[in-house]
Amino acid sequence: MIRPRSLTVRLLLGLIVPLVLSAALIGVGGALVTKRVVDYTSDRLLAGSLRAIAESTTVKDGQVWVDLPPWALGLLDSPQRDSVFYNVRQSGRTLTGYEDLPDFDAAAGAGGPVFRTLTYNGRPIRQSAQAIRVPGVAAPVVISVAQTLESRQAIRSTLLTSVSLMEAGLVALVALLIWPAALWSLRPLEGLRRRLTARSQSGDLDFTPVAVDEVPRELQPVVVAFNTLLGQLERSVEGVRRFTGDASHQMRTPLAILKTHLAVMRRHRRSAVDQQSLSDSLEAVDRLQRLIEQLLALARADAVEDRDERSGDLARAVGASVSLWAGRAAAAGADLVYSPDRSGVAVALADPLIEQIAENLIDNALRYGGPRIRVAVGAQDGYGVLEVRDSGRQPPPTDPGRLFERFVRGPDSDGPGSGLGLSIVKALAERCGGDVAAGAAPDGQGFRVIVRLPLRPADPGGRRP
Repeated sequence: MIRPRSLTVRLLLGLIVPLVLSAALIGVGGALVTKRVVDYTSDRLLAGSLRAIAESTTVKDGQVWVDLPPWALGLLDSPQRDSVFYNVRQSGRTLTGYEDLPDFDAAAGAGGPVFRTLTYNGRPIRQSAQAIRVPGVAAPVVISVAQTLESRQAIRSTLLTSVSLMEAGLVALVALLIWPAALWSLRPLEGLRRRLTARSQSGDLDFTPVAVDEVPRELQPVVVAFNTLLGQLERSVEGVRRFTGDASHQMRTPLAILKTHLAVMRRHRRSAVDQQSLSDSLEAVDRLQRLIEQLLALARADAVEDRDERSGDLARAVGASVSLWAGRAAAAGADLVYSPDRSGVAVALADPLIEQIAENLIDNALRYGGPRIRVAVGAQDGYGVLEVRDSGRQPPPTDPGRLFERFVRGPDSDGPGSGLGLSIVKALAERCGGDVAAGAAPDGQGFRVIVRLPLRPADPGGRRP
């Protein structure tokens, strides 16, 4: 059984199906009532013909005479031209009319006409008879009139067709009226959806419970369950925040102490094996420290920040990162150039998070790029744009987008990286409504990453970077 997923469709089916069934029941009842009304009316015409023939029955010289007037049977005339039969009998002898018309003497009574339906000459007929007393004649006279059923069937068909068309029109009209009524009934649900959608589009998770008294009673249990879920989500997010803060303090300090002691031990004169062990330990500590910093940055990117962290200056934050990394780039023999296309590019992300994006991109370029690294900042189509281009190896041509997945590294990456740098960049960009793309440089020389962050109202647009 297929169940409709739309509440509007379910409501329409719930209203229209009973309506159609009711119309069908009314149609059956109407057919029965129509038959009774048509039979009653037609039987009254038969009875009128009987009375007309009875009034024309007289006695002359002790004999019964019937002077049948033309209109006596004309009462039964119809557009369908029913066949009409009659006879007048006395003591089983036919005085006039159709002799083979079935005998009705035994059923006829003096109290009033009687009716029956039977077959005559292979055709169904409706027959009526009545016994009358004629003054001067001892035996009663039985008058019988019969008529075929074509006119009755035609009248019933006409009435049933009219009723059916009226019912179909009524059902269609009600169905059309039910549609806006259903939409009106579901309007509170649509209003609730709009309010929840507005929350999700605001860029921040709003844990304020939805007011239960603002929704209909039928939706209140759903809203209560949603508020309960919001509370659980708030506690979960708060736990992530606490873990991020605690881990950043508790894990960095022991690593810094360990790194310092290893560096001091390395200065003392030791054997070559000891020196190599200390160098490997220092390198492992550096990799662990870098991995922890990236994991904490990734957790911070996935967590919900406060509203005051939703605005920053792209040019200023990237410039600070370039200044911080200039010395490392020079030590690595790389030429790091920063060329902002404009200043004061206000975007919907805080300066510390912008710096995190720039540092990861510059670090990635220093590790895997060539000797020339160019960092550019600008604005285009409502976005602040950060571009980091190097002259090193290009990404795999099959699917560069996989480089932004966590712990995914290029096939030629043999350095100490963890595969989290670009995934952190993507998470931070997307959390404020931005995006990131990577690929070969337009000139075919090297690799570039472009990050787009939504501009704040203070910076509606600008030139291309």
